[in-house]
Amino acid sequence: MNAKMKTKLIILALCLISCGESGPSACDCAEMSSDRINGMLETLTKSQEEQDQINANWEEKLAPCQKKIEEDEGFEKEMGACVLKLLELELNEDKENKNER
Repeated sequence: MNAKMKTKLIILALCLISCGESGPSACDCAEMSSDRINGMLETLTKSQEEQDQINANWEEKLAPCQKKIEEDEGFEKEMGACVLKLLELELNEDKENKNER
């Protein structure tokens, strides 16, 4: 099974697991945070007004995650574990892509 297929299966499994919870799961929040960080470079080419709007949109998207972090001591640790898993998947995918070349 190639890395892209594994990644898709893991993301699907994470989504299915999180369906029973109210609000986003720790892994949902980790993925959104990762997307936010990856998108920060894009905002550097935008005007200050556009940057403010993008940041406001992200704050709104991440508000449920922040609320869960404040309410549940273990949630932030779960998020951290998911971030590490996402980074590991990306690293493995990059390695496999380099090996295919």
